[in-house]
Amino acid sequence: MGSQRVFLHKTPPTHANWVPEYARTTQVQWQSDSVTLRDVRNFRYRTRDDPIPAWYDATYALDTVQSLDLVVSHWAGESIAHVFLSFGFADGRYLAVSIETRRQQGQFYSTWRGFLRTYALIYVVADERDLIGVRTDIRRERVHLYRLDLSPAVCRQVLEQYLRRVDHLNQQAEFYNTLLNNCTTNILRHARALAPHFKYSWKILASGYADAYTWELGLLDQTRPFAQLKQQSLIRRAPNAVIDETFSYAIRHPVSGVK
Repeated sequence: MGSQRVFLHKTPPTHANWVPEYARTTQVQWQSDSVTLRDVRNFRYRTRDDPIPAWYDATYALDTVQSLDLVVSHWAGESIAHVFLSFGFADGRYLAVSIETRRQQGQFYSTWRGFLRTYALIYVVADERDLIGVRTDIRRERVHLYRLDLSPAVCRQVLEQYLRRVDHLNQQAEFYNTLLNNCTTNILRHARALAPHFKYSWKILASGYADAYTWELGLLDQTRPFAQLKQQSLIRRAPNAVIDETFSYAIRHPVSGVK
């Protein structure tokens, strides 16, 4: 294996030689009842390390936010997962937001280096075909998709919180921290802004259990045991599946017999 360059900074970098996935940050333009997002990421991946860069601009009416999904992608055993959210709109579009390390050329993610001042923090605002598709179809991670039991009004509040945080990070960069400022702690921060009684749990640090903790909080379907819900939430993609315009529908309405 090749050596990895170490980047330690006194302040988070705002301009750097970023890897292509993090070359742009989404810009937010607020209107009275809608929001226009510049540079929503929509990469395609020939292989896990060979992306085809693409971005688009989109406008969303805030009063059409209908749903919020929790995505839990296991990439390193049962206890470790990447966790992010996806917002659903009345017109059938979905907007995913993933909190990640903004890495530079020559950097690779390391849990231990995440404790140091190594990586900038970024909210990746992207198409589901990018953020979920690369995990299900390219990396072949175990990805679970859960519908959160929230009203459309609360889903809108969460979206607005997320976009204000994107605005803030565009103005004032922050360091990622494996323990204190990561994908799950930021989701908890947003949740506690609406429900202060939500508490920190070891299942936030052991992110592979974040879905179990969310179920315990009563935010996922309570009509069945969690083990059954988790099994049914697993996204199953056929080996020859294509990531196209039907992707978001397909992962929510799987064809029977796909293993």
